[in-house]
This record gives sequence, C-alpha cells and structure tokens, in this order.
Amino acid sequence: MWYLRKIYFLCILVWTIVIVTGHSHSHSSGNEPPAYKYSSSANQKNVIQDKLPETDYDLYVRALGSTIFISIVPFFILFFIPIDGSVEKQPLLKILLSFASGGLLGDAFLHLIPHALTSHDDGHGHGHSHGHHEEGQHEPHDMTVGLGVLGGIITFLVVEKTVRLFSGGHGHSHNTDKKKDDNKSKKTNKPKKEEIKIAGYLNLAADFTHNFTDGLAIGASFIAGQSIGYITTITILLHEIPHEIGDFAILVQSGCSRRKAMMLQLLTAFGAISGTVISIYLKGSSDGLVSSLILPFTAGGFIYIATVSVIPELLEGSNNKFSQSVKEILALLAGVYMMVLIAQYE
Repeated sequence: MWYLRKIYFLCILVWTIVIVTGHSHSHSSGNEPPAYKYSSSANQKNVIQDKLPETDYDLYVRALGSTIFISIVPFFILFFIPIDGSVEKQPLLKILLSFASGGLLGDAFLHLIPHALTSHDDGHGHGHSHGHHEEGQHEPHDMTVGLGVLGGIITFLVVEKTVRLFSGGHGHSHNTDKKKDDNKSKKTNKPKKEEIKIAGYLNLAADFTHNFTDGLAIGASFIAGQSIGYITTITILLHEIPHEIGDFAILVQSGCSRRKAMMLQLLTAFGAISGTVISIYLKGSSDGLVSSLILPFTAGGFIYIATVSVIPELLEGSNNKFSQSVKEILALLAGVYMMVLIAQYE
C-alpha cells in the first residue's frame, strides 16, 4: 500500500541519517558510553577545544535555538504519517503502535537505564561488582537506579488507578463501552465530546520528562562548547524522530484526532525548553539529579506504557491475521533496532 511505502521510506531515511551521522561522530567522540551527552565529563572534556560563548545571552540563544529546532522537525514529519482513528487505518495504526512499543522499550533498556548506571558509577567511583571488602564483608549493592525505575512504574500505575477511580473505572474503551456511548449520544442528540484514554495522558507525561532530560543535555553540551553542542543536537534529533512518530501513534490510538495529537506533541516541547533553561542557569550542575532520579523514573514510565498500555492494544481486536501479526512484530523489532543504532553511535 502507498502509505506503508511512505512509512518504510521514512524509516530507511532515518536509519541512513543515524548511520552516516553516527560514523562521523564516532571519530570525534571516542568510546564514550551510551547517552554520554548527559555526563559531567562531557561538559568539561571539550572546554579547552571549544571557546565558551562570551555572554550568557549567546549561550541561551544557541541552546534554545537548537532545542526549538529539535522540537519542530519531528512535528512536520507527522504531517506525512497517514493515520487516524478510522477502521480502515487500524492495521497501519497497530504497526506504528508496535514500532512505538519497541522504541519505548529500547529507549528504556538501551539508552536511559545504561546511561543512568554509567553516570552513577562514575559519580560514586565503583561499579556493579559483587566482590567483597578486604575484611570479607559483602559490598552493598547500589539500588538507586533500580529504585528509580520501579518508582516510575509504580507512580504511573498509581496515577492510572487514581484516574480510573475518579472517572468511574473506564480506563480503556472496549466495544461494549462504545455501543453504550453511541446509544447515549443517539438518545440525547448531543455531539459526543472527544475522550482520551489514560494511556494518552501517561504517554504525554513520560514524553514531557524525557524531553526535559534532552533539554538538560542540550544546555550542558553548549556550556562545554559550540561543536559538542551541535553534535548533541543532531544525536538528540535522530533520537526524537522515531520517538515522536511512536508517541503520535499512541495518542491517535488513545482517541485523539490527528490535529489534536500533533498539538499535544508540540506542547511537550516545553519540557525540552524548560530543561535547557534550567541546565544553563545551573551551569550543568544538575547531572546527579538527572542520572539518579529523572532518567530511571522516565525509563520506568516508558516500560509501563509499552507493556501495560500499548502491547495489550496489539493483542485486542479482531484483526489477527498472520501477515498483520508478522508486520507488527517486525515493526516492534525495528523500533528496538532504531534505538540500538542511536545508542551505539551517539
């Protein structure tokens, strides 16, 4: 189908940019761990090579300009994603949902958690060894990152439970609910107000915090110098394009129209802008907070959305054809592989 060819073309284009940019970046960045852009060493390593901006005004302009650029480019790409809430587009929508779940899980396990662990080890001077002290006592495990991930999962569960309690227990719309709502709307002859599933709001919250960490990274990188700032901008842009496509699919599946989903996606850009401003104001001194709390918490939110909200949607419905199932699994793997490439080359 023509719309599938468009999606495949976009994916191939993004992969090509990732590989080409990553190859050129790998020569300049060495063997840094995934998501190196957040670490304090990244803020100091290139200070000698790159002259710092003369004024804070120049620093804010460059960093905020890059942040806005990263937010706008994926927004325009969404115009070429031919999905809506209609029955005819459900097969394509489920393929994009599979891609979204793979991207969320890949982002959590291959990007956010590894970086949080790496930064945490660098800050505390020890690794994840299960060795012993010289006195024979067992070295205690550092559970900060793991608790942060669990905290994110539990928090999102509590939020969804709370919303369901106050909304009468309707978290996900099923066919019977739709029939009842249709009957009610026919009786009252009033236009039905657009309702959004809880998964849509949870995804927006997770996307906002994720964009906030990206903003912190952009601000910290421009503090280090212009070249590392622009390199960080490119890597985050490549990371955001597939992420925003997946988030767009989740919002549409949650009941948003195309227009509303795009507007909500654009609103999450304020998370990146606020992160950039705070990072510059604090002069990159927020690394510890990011690595120990925000990144693991966001990873937990991504895991919860992918496993509780998105994947169950793929298992529901009457369209269980073998060809459709294969496409959805391949799309999920494509989402994971996209994050593998980005984590490898950033």
